[in-house]
Amino acid sequence: MKYAFLIRKGTVIRVALAGLLMLAVAVGTLTPQNLNSTTRQISPAPYHTADKRSGEPDAVTPMNNRAVVGRFGELGTPDPTTAAAEDYANRAYPLKEVPVSFSAAARSTFAQIQSRTKGRTAAGTWQLIGPSMAIYPASLNRTPIQYVASGRITALATTQSCTPNNCRLYLAAAGGGVWRTDKALSGNPAWTFVSGSFGSNAIGTLTVDPTDPSGNTVYAGTGEPNASGDSEAGVGIYKTTDGGNTWTLLPGSPAAMLGRSVSAIVIDPTNANTLYVGTARGVRGVSSVTGGATSNPPGAPPFGLYKSTDGGATFSFIWNGNGSVRGVNHVALDPSNPAIIYAAAFQQGIWRNSPTDGGTFKQVFVPQSPLLNTDRTSFALTTKAGHTRIYAGDGAQGPSAGAESQVWRNDNMDQPASVLVVGGANADGWIKLTSSNVADPGYATYDYCTGQCWYDNEVYTPAGHPDTVFVIGSFLYDEAGGLSNARGVLMSTTAGNPDPAHNNRTFTDLTRDASSDTAPNGIHPDQHALAFMPGNPDVWFEGSDGGLVRSSGAYRDISYQCDSRGLPNAAQVTTCKRLLSAVPSHLYVLNQGLSTLQFQSLSANPQDYKNLMGGTQDNGTFEYTGSSVVWPQIIYGDGGQSGFNAANPAIRFNTFFGEATDTNFQNGNPTKWVVTSGPLENSPEGSAFYMPIIPDPNPAKAGSIFAGLQGVWRTTDNGGDQAYLEANCPEFTTSAANPNCGDWVELGGANGDLTRAALGDRAGNVLAAVERAPSDTGTLWAATATGRVFISKNADAAAAGSVTYTRLDSLSTSDPGRFVSSIYIDPANPNHAWISYSGYNAATPTTPGHVFEVTYNAGAGTATWTNLNVEGVNGDLPVTDLVRDDVTGDLYAATDFGVLRRAAGSGAWAVAGSGLPAVEVAGLTIVPQSRILYAATHGRSAWSLRLP
Repeated sequence: MKYAFLIRKGTVIRVALAGLLMLAVAVGTLTPQNLNSTTRQISPAPYHTADKRSGEPDAVTPMNNRAVVGRFGELGTPDPTTAAAEDYANRAYPLKEVPVSFSAAARSTFAQIQSRTKGRTAAGTWQLIGPSMAIYPASLNRTPIQYVASGRITALATTQSCTPNNCRLYLAAAGGGVWRTDKALSGNPAWTFVSGSFGSNAIGTLTVDPTDPSGNTVYAGTGEPNASGDSEAGVGIYKTTDGGNTWTLLPGSPAAMLGRSVSAIVIDPTNANTLYVGTARGVRGVSSVTGGATSNPPGAPPFGLYKSTDGGATFSFIWNGNGSVRGVNHVALDPSNPAIIYAAAFQQGIWRNSPTDGGTFKQVFVPQSPLLNTDRTSFALTTKAGHTRIYAGDGAQGPSAGAESQVWRNDNMDQPASVLVVGGANADGWIKLTSSNVADPGYATYDYCTGQCWYDNEVYTPAGHPDTVFVIGSFLYDEAGGLSNARGVLMSTTAGNPDPAHNNRTFTDLTRDASSDTAPNGIHPDQHALAFMPGNPDVWFEGSDGGLVRSSGAYRDISYQCDSRGLPNAAQVTTCKRLLSAVPSHLYVLNQGLSTLQFQSLSANPQDYKNLMGGTQDNGTFEYTGSSVVWPQIIYGDGGQSGFNAANPAIRFNTFFGEATDTNFQNGNPTKWVVTSGPLENSPEGSAFYMPIIPDPNPAKAGSIFAGLQGVWRTTDNGGDQAYLEANCPEFTTSAANPNCGDWVELGGANGDLTRAALGDRAGNVLAAVERAPSDTGTLWAATATGRVFISKNADAAAAGSVTYTRLDSLSTSDPGRFVSSIYIDPANPNHAWISYSGYNAATPTTPGHVFEVTYNAGAGTATWTNLNVEGVNGDLPVTDLVRDDVTGDLYAATDFGVLRRAAGSGAWAVAGSGLPAVEVAGLTIVPQSRILYAATHGRSAWSLRLP
């Protein structure tokens, strides 16, 4: 699921999370949504609603240069901007925007360091530690059956021929690059990663050249266009003519697409040199505590629609999406006349450039929510009865905002735009296929992409089958196992019309299969891509936040299940029977071998370096026990930070997003998590989406955990009394905001808010980093997203209100006033630490630097700050995390492009190790005594580096 942070004129607003519903809001005029209770509850077996803590940010422009961070609680209604505003402002701060030249300078800086390292290995070779089998146990899956997951899929493409023994499928991952298999019809296809040469492995779209019958010519557009706060921007378009073995960057694409995301690549079937490319906004920069990303950098090429007539050597800008603030999300050519171009843009509906309309873009479909820039229209073209037919799916924020998703059809697009849209509204030729009346056959597609159509909303009609249409979106969790199977993937074989031969069904629900009445196979809640076996649309491949599944090609009627689902009236039973009258006989999960999870961070067991926990985007938290193949999921939802008790690692905690925290006293048993977040959720303070949270590293204070909101909060007993929590606060049935679950208190009491204006400049925002010194029990360092840095020498005080802080950044004239991405404390000296910064030197030209060594002299009341100059004299390279090898003194810095190393005493930075693909590294975890460094990547899973 995707997430949104919400802000009202600088005031932190509490936002309700409706079950698993995810809010998506954006800059502009919004209608508040009324949301339901957030009690996290799993439905009775066999149907589990297990993603109660899922999320990802919506990508929008911030309202100001200091992101005022929203939160998830139990009260209130939403208002503009979102988590991406947090990300963006943190990266931009203290500026309002990040010019594209800044991002280009960062890439260039990393490349220069990489060039200096070429030909010699700095600290060994990175090893992928998986998982290649990320296993949801039955107890945590949406249905009680094991599921193997992979990371978010953004695009799929099949070749023109496909046989049981040779069926090629190309797959694109959000941050994990391009993968290929020639055994797509196998139950366990072998996958090959083919985009290791790319400058960015954030992929938005894949297109197989229709003029090359071999299927070896493929275009990959970098940058994900799905409007989320972690939809990374790209560097242009890559092309292969040998099936992905080698690639070249289309020479004209960087000038048109650098810093943008490619949403569509369409090739004229009559001329392979003619390309149409849609572009949208993308972000840059992901860290473990949402360290900030740019989404609309000044100086970047405009997003919209581009055309090339020379095979990509040059591109011309031909349409601006009618001024869409997010860009073009879909492009297609008329199947009867490739000179006619259709394109959809966020908030703008569908437009067409046709000779009959004078060769200019004119609107042919009006979106239902044009005032909401979350409105997204997807469409599919085909021919029927000699005319061009179109299917369109449109929606924004769900029924409570008056912006529910619906589906339309027009059987004759061979008309002027002035006939299709009259008086600013869709004309009678547009047939609405959706009804809000549950008794109506058209209910099947009502609200199919819920409140996040901006993120997962697509429509497909397979070639040669004009009456077959697929609509994919996001789960309706309240219906799962009841009225429907969640309606994540829907299919009609009657063009969306009622079918009298089958109880007047329109669409059927393909989200779960017919393999079992109690434990069927199912699809992940968030859908992004669909591809078909050539010549057989009954065999389809579906890509989601949880990876890839394939249908068997046969359908079964399981409508009898509706009689035992406890539906309240005959109308709902009838609707259920329609939806379940044709479901896949089997859904095959094809994710084994796809190492594409998007990790936020990794935590290490202090007594066993081969035991890790790692939170992932929308796939929960996984545990590593030494196998690079199998990692079991130990808790569901959206995985944030995690940690182990220093004295008893069988006690551990995890976070989801916002202030939602759990503790497990039973060695990570997936069924034994308990909610501890009540005091945090009920506090008046906000937090980062993935808030900083750490276990105390000193065994003498094992059980203490420190969480960063606007101040530092502490528990000294792992969140509360074990017996009470296990009896009264079980994860599966307890609200995150139950005030009786958890015993957190704020350090400093009434003076604990470290962002308050009374402390001077750099006020506002939330905490970005919290660290405890391992060498004593009282020293704690903390930093805010605006660059305040504090030290406390009595964080272990029995009375939390007596804890005091000293502000260190005000003792320096060289520290940059930017987002603090990490603090690493010297284990031998609690007053000595290394601090990393995100943002750009160009934003603070008089105080440059991204890595500083800081020593506090408590007696003198002074602090010495030394810039360790990670970027050299003229470079500019934001750092997303920093750790130190305490055995050698070497430093390791994570960036948007990989990991750097500064050998002790050398003063020079080099690329750390070889073998790590180009990928954003969100977090680093080091175990110096065991000589191992771990990297949590945003799309290429987890990696390790053996230290020298």
